[in-house]
Amino acid sequence: MSSNSNEIITKKDLRQISWRSLQGATSVNYERFTHKPLVWQIGPALKKIWGDDPEAFSAALQRHLSFFLCTPQIKSWFGGLLVALEVELKNNPDMDPSSINAIKTSLMGPLSGVFDSLFLNCIRIVACGVGISFAAQGSILGPILYALIYNIPAFLMYFGTTSIGFKMGTAAVTNLQESGLINKVLEAASILGLIVIGGMAYGNIAVNLAITFGPEEALTSLNDILNGIFPGMLGFGTFFLFYWLLKKKKVNTLYLVFGALIGTIILVALGIM
Repeated sequence: MSSNSNEIITKKDLRQISWRSLQGATSVNYERFTHKPLVWQIGPALKKIWGDDPEAFSAALQRHLSFFLCTPQIKSWFGGLLVALEVELKNNPDMDPSSINAIKTSLMGPLSGVFDSLFLNCIRIVACGVGISFAAQGSILGPILYALIYNIPAFLMYFGTTSIGFKMGTAAVTNLQESGLINKVLEAASILGLIVIGGMAYGNIAVNLAITFGPEEALTSLNDILNGIFPGMLGFGTFFLFYWLLKKKKVNTLYLVFGALIGTIILVALGIM
């Protein structure tokens, strides 16, 4: 990275990213999840980087309005990383802008898997156990200890990882470019991102048919047959149907949501689902 990168983004800017990460998932939709809070979080830094070029600034905002979802406690780290990549893009016109989203998408799933488990399945449970034991005895320490045990690690993440993400982003991009591995990393990141999105689609889209046939004592489910041929076939097909309607036909998301709701009710009433 060129030497003027530190002149673009200062420690004050990184602290602002940390503070803005506290809004977490205050605005969520089921098309792109927390993309708007992310843009609000890094928006001032983007303006500082691209403020002299309105078109580039607009492109940067649009770039980060894509799908984004991660454990809230690591949003600061992501903010620092993404701003570092934007600085690199500013200083290096040969860098592919799509690489920023490729890297972001490839990291969302693996990191969220780790930190969801850490905060939701470990720290939160320990905090609840300690808090409940005191609260059951009528002690005011119950809710206080819960809040402290859960939030101290969370706030250490919010305010301690922004600069780490920024340094990792600048160093990683520089090293990759110098070694000539950037194209291979981008290809690997894109593949991993597709795997993550595919896994999310398989895990979150359930289409179960109620159709059965055969003698009553040995009923065969059409759903089991289809899953035996291709596990998650119906959910997979539904995902690509919605993708086609969104991407190719430009159907409004609200129409798809209500259409899916009404269609499901009708199919259940008919005994198909």
